[in-house]
Amino acid sequence: MRLRLVTLSALSCIIIAGCGGRMGHTPDRAFVSPTSLGTHKSISEGQGMLYTLRGGTIDMAHVRGTADQTKKAYDRAYDRIVDGRRSFTVSPAWERITNKVRFEYPPDWDQRPRGERQAIAHQIALKVAPVVGYNSTLMHEMLTWKGAKFFLIEPEFKSSFSWEDLYCHAVGAWVATDAIKEGGDFNTTFTRLLNQEFVRLGVVSRARAKEITESVRGTWYTRSSLNMRNMDSYLDDDVSPCIIPGFTDEPPITYPLPNLDGIEKYGIKVTYTITAAFLETGTLKRIAGTSSALEPLKDFKPIMKNIQEEAKRKHPELIIHK
Repeated sequence: MRLRLVTLSALSCIIIAGCGGRMGHTPDRAFVSPTSLGTHKSISEGQGMLYTLRGGTIDMAHVRGTADQTKKAYDRAYDRIVDGRRSFTVSPAWERITNKVRFEYPPDWDQRPRGERQAIAHQIALKVAPVVGYNSTLMHEMLTWKGAKFFLIEPEFKSSFSWEDLYCHAVGAWVATDAIKEGGDFNTTFTRLLNQEFVRLGVVSRARAKEITESVRGTWYTRSSLNMRNMDSYLDDDVSPCIIPGFTDEPPITYPLPNLDGIEKYGIKVTYTITAAFLETGTLKRIAGTSSALEPLKDFKPIMKNIQEEAKRKHPELIIHK
């Protein structure tokens, strides 16, 4: 049963939003050394699980995949705004999830100097990028919780909202955004900033990661199940990690939930929607009370509240973070 769980998790993560074609793992195994991560999107790129004292478990596949999705959203948003185009779409590799961002411009947009348009495009794209990168991955978790089969074998409920997923997506989205702000070659800058962030989060050695994780065997996980789930999204304004107790007195490090606050000052209206070619999308729409495409910044809050309440009511065996 242990092998079966690993296989299902790995196969599903090939197509999960946030993995971007990389091989993911369940959070209780496949630990690697923090010094073996290599350069992002290069032949030296390393994968596997880490443990950080202030950020909990880290799945590199989820971090890297969300970072790539964030960078892609930035590039497309920037190009479309500079040229005055009305929208763009971006979809995770091998998924049937589509993120769409629409823009409404002031009447004189095409007459403004290109340098002014580029400066505004950069600022708006920096807001759009983490919103798309993070929420695209969250949509995957919500769909699998409701029964969607991305790999067509069985529902991915066994790993939906696994204890590291949401936090890894936040790490990927925000470090990628910082890398875009800093400039230079994205992969090189992202690698350096990510390594710095892991130091801030208190990354430990491979042996220590295995030892810490083993301490919650039988409670957070067993040979056949993941009991600890993190659903901390849209229930407040940040994303917090699941910290294995007993190994640090330092407080956890949280990340803000990405939003589009403040872009109205640029005079461009931004509308972000998400769709997916799964029957479970209809279930999410009904929960949100809409028949149109879901607007994550408005509709995901009632959906996440419904999912957390359902988890407590229907799955008492699970441990729900926050």
